[in-house]
Amino acid sequence: MASSKGLRRYRGWIAAGALALVAGGAFLALRDSAVAEDTITYETETATLGTISVTVSGTGYVAVDGTTDVWPATAGTVATVPVAEGSTVATGDVLFTLDAASAEASVARALASLRQAQQSVAQATLQVTKAENALAALVRRSAEPSSTVTSTDIAAAEGDVDVADAGLASARAQLATAQISYDDAVAAEDDLTVVAPCGGVVHSLAIEAGDTVSVGSGTSTDSAASGGMTATSASSSSGAPVVLAPVQPLGVLLTVNEVDLPALKIGQRADIEFDALSDITATGKVYEIADEGLNSSGVVTFDVWLSIDVADPGLRSGMSAAATIVTDIARDTLIISNAALHSDGEGGYYVLVMDAGATEPRQVPVETGLASATQTQILSGLAEGDVVVTQTVDSTDTDTGTPGGGLMVPGMGGGFRG
Repeated sequence: MASSKGLRRYRGWIAAGALALVAGGAFLALRDSAVAEDTITYETETATLGTISVTVSGTGYVAVDGTTDVWPATAGTVATVPVAEGSTVATGDVLFTLDAASAEASVARALASLRQAQQSVAQATLQVTKAENALAALVRRSAEPSSTVTSTDIAAAEGDVDVADAGLASARAQLATAQISYDDAVAAEDDLTVVAPCGGVVHSLAIEAGDTVSVGSGTSTDSAASGGMTATSASSSSGAPVVLAPVQPLGVLLTVNEVDLPALKIGQRADIEFDALSDITATGKVYEIADEGLNSSGVVTFDVWLSIDVADPGLRSGMSAAATIVTDIARDTLIISNAALHSDGEGGYYVLVMDAGATEPRQVPVETGLASATQTQILSGLAEGDVVVTQTVDSTDTDTGTPGGGLMVPGMGGGFRG
């Protein structure tokens, strides 16, 4: 009887162990199945129509550009100055006038010099006539039988003629110079009023009534004389009596890397920010690109000038600025994130499309167009509404919870577009 009870107890332990083994196997099978199903998940986005732009960035500073230095065409004393710094002027407006008394005195002095030069020419002409007559008389006397004239006498007379001719030439040269000075002095009487050669704003004014001004000697090759003044185009004042600037004189001088230069063109739009005015932004356009670059430690950059469409009153010359220039733009075009684009290793690109109801994506080759820092234009291969994979997540990375570094599909080479 005891043996029978022991046998039943032993069989119970065997049954319990078998049941535990079956339950454990079922748990492991279910766990492995769940892991297999949850190993890879996909983050996606939908290809949509939108606008994409390509930009070039540069840094620089606010500067005054396109100023015009105005000098008088004749030296003199300033009589009146009807403008002030900040005045808006039109072409032909009076900037300042010179004292007529000084100009009249200059004319009087030039006329006196001219008269003296004319008298010198008359006297030199008389000396030539006398020398020539003396030589002719000696020649006649030398032909007489009883002549005492020697060849030495004739040579000396010829020398006197040469000296007289030289004196006449010098007197005539002095007369020509005196005539020019007189003409200039007379013309200067018409240059007593200095007018604006162009419209703009009086950027700087360095004179007042009673000051003495001289004729400008600008070094610029882009200069023109007009209306009692000499105007020299410049980017900054060179000490001229009056400096004119455009109505909106401020621009932005950018430094742009040489690799970005081929994409830049005159007229391209720019968005501008200023370090000192963080709440102010402005728009502008490219209006000048330097022909020559500057090499600094092997890095070549080019100067690019931007206009400012509407300058904030708080802007000042010298303020730091940064600009983004739009070099190309496409509107109403198909766009995807760069994260969805892969290189096929042969110069082409593909995306992974997740069809409705599918558990795995399929590879689709695409033709790309413009590309920005975050998006790419798709020219062919996709349609609006297609769902593309942007990221894969491997759920086995439970220790870190970090998404996987890219989609790993057998037979699909390449990675994300760099």
